Amino acid sequence: MITSPSPLLSALSALSADTPDLAHEVAARVERDGYAILKDVLGGDRCRALVCEIDRVEREQAIPYGANDFEGFRTRRIFNLIARGPLFRELVVEPRLLAVVEAILGEGFLLSGTTSMHIRPGETPQLLHPDDGMVSLPRPHPATMVTTLWALTDFTRDNGATRFVPGSHRRAGFVPTPEEEAAEAICAEMPAGSVLVFHASLWHGGGPNTTRDTSRYGLSIQFVAGWCRQQQNLMLGTPRELVASYPRRLQELVGYSLYKNVMGHVDREHPLRLLGVEAQPDMVWDKLERR
Repeated sequence: MITSPSPLLSALSALSADTPDLAHEVAARVERDGYAILKDVLGGDRCRALVCEIDRVEREQAIPYGANDFEGFRTRRIFNLIARGPLFRELVVEPRLLAVVEAILGEGFLLSGTTSMHIRPGETPQLLHPDDGMVSLPRPHPATMVTTLWALTDFTRDNGATRFVPGSHRRAGFVPTPEEEAAEAICAEMPAGSVLVFHASLWHGGGPNTTRDTSRYGLSIQFVAGWCRQQQNLMLGTPRELVASYPRRLQELVGYSLYKNVMGHVDREHPLRLLGVEAQPDMVWDKLERR
């Protein structure tokens, strides 16, 4: 048990994005500790471009602050980011990211949501919570969801770096008391370009931004096992003509795919046909024979 807040997570505790067999190593850490941190996933220019895109969308669509304590009264969130521009879509289909998620969730996983979190000075700490709180399986349980949290600016203790309780994904019915939260929660301080990958049962929450003039920009990209319901209804929330312009892998992640050759079909047709893609379903029923 960690008895006091940890110091800044050093580069030694993070994995390089170029680590050999990265997916296996991250999956092992997530299973054991509930999380892993990857460094140098994005370069500085790319981080700055994504921040500019978030500012643009917030400005053009007049994105308001949150309206409750959980979402934050000094935090702006943009949902379904992949519909807002190609820079966000590129992140979702990053090959190293998809390999990591598949190592944790297995084949056929889906994109559950893409969200930006722009934490402004004066924000208070978010309530610690698991992202799979609506999953009614006995706890602990294998990962049904994976959250990846991308630092587009430096995450520091002062500007709202995510707090989390290592190992909490393995506890049954764990709800930290304020005393446990103070004793065990550590702060994911990490430089821009880093990614925090965690088991969705891990208790975590945005930290307070106690600075006078420093915003924290981050992105949450979540994935779920192919048999789970997505948090954001991406198929209904995105015009079909826009999804038709997405790369094939992203179309599949949104939901235009079949899980185990049966879940997700449309009148026994592959859902990609709705986008004008010639795709024949390899239905599991055709493989079943009476013995």
